[in-house]
Amino acid sequence: MVRTLLVAACAAATIGASAQCVPNQLYADSVYGVWPDTLENFANGMVGVFYSDTLQILVPSSASAIDPSYPSFVTIDSVRMDQLSGLPPGITVNCNSQTVGPCTYLANQVGCGLLEGTPTQQGTFPITIDVTVYLNVFGSTQSVAQSFSGYSITILPNTVGIGDIETVNAGKAHNVPNPFAARTSIEFNLQRATPASISVFNLVGKQIWKQTVQGKAGNNRVPFSAENLENGIYLFHVEAAGHTSTGRMVVNR
Repeated sequence: MVRTLLVAACAAATIGASAQCVPNQLYADSVYGVWPDTLENFANGMVGVFYSDTLQILVPSSASAIDPSYPSFVTIDSVRMDQLSGLPPGITVNCNSQTVGPCTYLANQVGCGLLEGTPTQQGTFPITIDVTVYLNVFGSTQSVAQSFSGYSITILPNTVGIGDIETVNAGKAHNVPNPFAARTSIEFNLQRATPASISVFNLVGKQIWKQTVQGKAGNNRVPFSAENLENGIYLFHVEAAGHTSTGRMVVNR
């Protein structure tokens, strides 16, 4: 998990960039983590079409959470991105730094980063990140340099006109955190602004919640509360411009 956490913390940052996103506090329900993770990965893009994806970050406070070899008294103060390489040409990353220093994320605070731009080259682009982790050890600060990989962005060729591009990035709709106890966020990607309908069903097909939103181009998030639901598995559907994406969520208290 440390590998995923630190990679994503850096992928959400670029040196000297100003914040372009607002941290989603729904992610504060999790112990720590990064969304999307390296299994979900970033949304695919298309050459010549505006791209937008957002990363949410929650850095743990305990160093043993990311490396069991650290004793329990060693804590994490912050994680700083030093260098990020491999982004597709045309895409840049703006970090929301939580200190006066550039591109730094504090423990136990939800942070985010925005990947945006118009890709100019197709292909799959591995992302490598160099980070510095600042640890608190007996009242003093120690820095540990790390390099991580695991994320990638795939840019597809532009084979259709912009007006014909599929509106919903099918298969990318997901909810985070998942499993969750009370609140989660249903996320989906739109290539252009359009109304989107989000519905939640139980396993026998009964609709228990529905909301329609005005979706924006790029990544969208719709909060969902499960405070009145029993533990178990539920399904959700995202519909926009005739396209549907389905996901599974788990309520676990």
